[in-house]
Amino acid sequence: MEKIKTNVQLIFSISIICLALAIGYFAFEVHQFLKEFPQILVQLEKTSVEISPVIEGIAETSRNIRPIAEELGHVAEVMPGVLEEVKATREALPDILSQTAIITEQINKTTQLLPDVLEEVRQTRAVIPEVIEEIRMTREVISEVTEKVHRVQEQIPLIIAESENIRKDLPMAMESIDKASESVQSFTAEMGEIRPMIPEILKEVKQTRESIPEILDQAERITTHGQEFGADAGKGVVTGLISMFNPIIISKQLKELVLPGKDIQGLTAGDIELIRETTLKIVETGGVGTSLKWKNPESRNAGKLSILREFTEDSFDCKEVKTELWIDNDKSHDFNVVFCRQEDGSWIKKGKPVSSQSRQ
Repeated sequence: MEKIKTNVQLIFSISIICLALAIGYFAFEVHQFLKEFPQILVQLEKTSVEISPVIEGIAETSRNIRPIAEELGHVAEVMPGVLEEVKATREALPDILSQTAIITEQINKTTQLLPDVLEEVRQTRAVIPEVIEEIRMTREVISEVTEKVHRVQEQIPLIIAESENIRKDLPMAMESIDKASESVQSFTAEMGEIRPMIPEILKEVKQTRESIPEILDQAERITTHGQEFGADAGKGVVTGLISMFNPIIISKQLKELVLPGKDIQGLTAGDIELIRETTLKIVETGGVGTSLKWKNPESRNAGKLSILREFTEDSFDCKEVKTELWIDNDKSHDFNVVFCRQEDGSWIKKGKPVSSQSRQ
C-alpha cells in the first residue's frame, strides 16, 4: 500500500511538472503569436488588396457570361446561312476558275500585241517634234497678228464695210487653230489612228499660216482707209456696233470683264459668234423680263442674256441687258450693258459694260 502511494505521488509530481511545462510552452507560443500577429495582419491586408482585382474580374466575367451566351445564340442562328453561303461559293468556284483561264488567255494575247503597240508609240513620238515645231511657228505668227490687230484697234475709230469681212475671216482662222489644238490634245489617246492624220493637221496649220498674211493685209488696208470709212456713216452708230458686235472687240471686252479668279481661255470663236447673235436678237425683240439663252455643244460653254429695264434717255429708247457666261459649267462673267436705239432704227452700245459685282 505504501508503495502504491509513493508511486501515485511520483506520478502526480511528474504530471504537475508536465503540466507546468505545457503551460510554459503554451505561454511561449502565445507570446510568439502576439509578437508575429501585426505581421500577419499586414500580410492579410496585402493579400486582400491583391485578391480584390481578381474578385472584381470574376464578377465582371460573371456579368459578361449572359451577353456572351446570347451572342453565341445569335451565332448559332446565323451559322446555317453562313454554311449555305460557303456551299454556294464552293459550287461557284469551277465557273470562276474557268473565267480566270479565259482572262489569262486574253492577257497573254494582249502581251503578244505589246511590241506592235510600243512600235506604234515610238513612230508617233518621232513625229511629235515636227508637230510641235509647226505649232511653235504658228504661235509666233499669231503673236504678230495680235499685235497688229491691237494697233488697228487703236488707229481705227470708225469701220463699216471691212468690219464684216474681218468678222467672217477671223472665226475661220480661230476655228482652224482650235481644230489643230484639239487634234494634238487627243493625240495620245488615239495613237494608232491619229498618226496617219498628222499630214492633214500640218496641211491645215500651214493653210492657216498662209491665210494670216491676207488678214494682216486687210488690217493694213483698214488702217489706211479708216478715215474714209468713218466719213460714210454716223459715228455713234458705228462706234456702238463695233464696240459690242465685232468679235475682236467682244473678245477684248470679255477679258476685261472676267470674274475674279476665273479664266477666259475656254471661249471659242463659235461662242463669240453666239454671244453676238443673241445680243443682237434680244435688243431688237426683247422686253423687260425677257431672257435668251445660248449653248455651244462643241465647247460645252453657255450664256444667258436678260432685259433688266427699259428707259428713255435724251429722247432715245434704251435697254439695259444683263449678260452671264459659263465656261465648262463654271460661271466666268456677269455684267450689264446699255443699248439705245438711234433715229435710223439701229442700236448702239452706250458707255462701257459694267460688272454686276461692282454695282453691288
